Amino acid sequence: MPDHMSEQELNKLINMLELSQNDDEPLQTFLEPEYFENDLGGRVLVRAGKIFVQDPLPGGRPAVISAAPPVVILVNGQPVSGPAEVTSQDTVEWEIIEPPLYTITVSEDRLQAFFTLHSPKRYQWKLNDYYSASIVEVEAALDTETVVELLSLNRIITDFEHRGIIQNLNISGIHAELQNPTYQPITAAKGRAAVPGENAQLELFFSETIENEFSEIEGQVDFRSHLRIPSVIRGEVIARKIPLVEGIPGCDVYGEILYPPLPNDVNIIAKNNTVVLINNEIRALREGRPRVTGDKIKYFDITTTYIVPGNVNIKTGNILFSGDVIVRGNVEDNMIIESLGNVYVDGSIYNSTITATGSILVKGNVVNSKLYSGYFGVLYNRIFNCSKLLIEEAQLLRTAVRLLIQAVQARKQSVKYGQAVVLLLESKFHKIPQLTKELLSVLATVQASYHQDLQQTLHFLNLLLKPAQLVDFMNEAALSGVISMLEELHMGVARLQETKVEVNIGKCQNSTLKSNGDIMIHRDGIVQSELFSSGNISFRKTFSMCRGSKLEAGGSISAFYVGGESGAQSYLKAKQSISVHKMYLGRVTIDRYTADITEPVENMVFNIDNIRTIKLRMESN
Repeated sequence: MPDHMSEQELNKLINMLELSQNDDEPLQTFLEPEYFENDLGGRVLVRAGKIFVQDPLPGGRPAVISAAPPVVILVNGQPVSGPAEVTSQDTVEWEIIEPPLYTITVSEDRLQAFFTLHSPKRYQWKLNDYYSASIVEVEAALDTETVVELLSLNRIITDFEHRGIIQNLNISGIHAELQNPTYQPITAAKGRAAVPGENAQLELFFSETIENEFSEIEGQVDFRSHLRIPSVIRGEVIARKIPLVEGIPGCDVYGEILYPPLPNDVNIIAKNNTVVLINNEIRALREGRPRVTGDKIKYFDITTTYIVPGNVNIKTGNILFSGDVIVRGNVEDNMIIESLGNVYVDGSIYNSTITATGSILVKGNVVNSKLYSGYFGVLYNRIFNCSKLLIEEAQLLRTAVRLLIQAVQARKQSVKYGQAVVLLLESKFHKIPQLTKELLSVLATVQASYHQDLQQTLHFLNLLLKPAQLVDFMNEAALSGVISMLEELHMGVARLQETKVEVNIGKCQNSTLKSNGDIMIHRDGIVQSELFSSGNISFRKTFSMCRGSKLEAGGSISAFYVGGESGAQSYLKAKQSISVHKMYLGRVTIDRYTADITEPVENMVFNIDNIRTIKLRMESN
């Protein structure tokens, strides 16, 4: 007689029963023979779209369940990504995760929307039955006889509208795709791209570069020919501004306006001897060299020329000129030429300083001298520097006067503004009279006015040196006016910096050359000098030498003979490349990479790609 089944075992068995939905059908069990085998592990049974779990016997392990796509198993409401242990205490469900019937995508620029049909119908899925086992992978089969969802055109259009895609919807194209599916993306909507505008442009009808060929005719220097300075006559059009063109807005597939980027404008101002006409033409009002300066604002003027027929020396004095300076002889010891334009020297320069907001061209040699061109010509200009220092001191003086007057008023007393200025100048601001005298001495050498209010500026500067008049005249408005005049004087020099500049010399020794354009050596070369160029440094003659010097270029360096057998090393640094015909001992640097040259090299071009290889080769030798 068989043993009675315990209540616990009966409950487990009941869990394995399937109750028919039809009461007329008999109750069936789907317990498999393996269940009764000596297996302690849990079991999973799949029948009629349902999943049943049997707990393990004492000492056994829970059943393991997983799913094959598109089936997803949820245990206690959470999807499981891989095989998972389950017991009868878990709620085990399933669902089908399959691709949508279609997808709507929008391009990154939002100018196109695409409709991709995956299937016009959705069918029912049925779980495959699976005998009771300790490890079960649940699978499902597609029932193509049962359609649960049919895609309609109205539903698709409604979806587009919900997404806000309403511009130029291609309804006929979507309908055609539903009728004859290609299952490829079709353009469902199009926006309209914004049409960019055009930047304002500046047409120059003159050359910004100066021809620097020095030539002789029958033993005489042809100055008109060798300078080859661009020139215009009165009434000639030197430039024209082409106005900007505004762009045309567009719209994306969502109907939002797409604005084109704002085009860049060019601001032009006519300065000395030029005029801007209503049609944006710039005309010359006198004969001379046309010039454009400035960065964001373009200033036009016609420069005049100051000619020194012989040498610049103690007899001529230092030269400060608002235009071009032409020296037909030499610049002798300890002289200064400051040009708010170009400087041309037909001879040589000795122990002197040349600054130019434009270019510097020297036919002869440069010995123990300093040449500063373009940006550096502004930076080392005495008016620029002296006015800057005086502005700073005057601003401090203005603040100090305010504090002094407040302190006096706090004691219920009063003091005249001018008296406070004089007292502070005598006690705390000794630099102001010194700087004023220095600036006045520099301005006294100006050969031509480049500032329309220069006379008024000179008047106020002289006033700062007369305490008796300051007491009655000076007030805060007057002091602020002096500061404003100094600022205009300071910026007037800065605005005259030309963009396309160069330093062109025959030979230099023990000298410093700085240019925010190119530096060119058109003859013998350089010895024990320092050259800095924001552009390129070029040696023009095949016999040019570079010995014991330091060269740095923002672009490239092109040299022939660098260094020498005597051991005079040179240091060359460039951003892009360095080319040499022959180089002895020295060092080359390209960008951040440096190589020491310990043995002669010939016909070498150093660049960012090969300098590290060259460095390793030199070190190994």
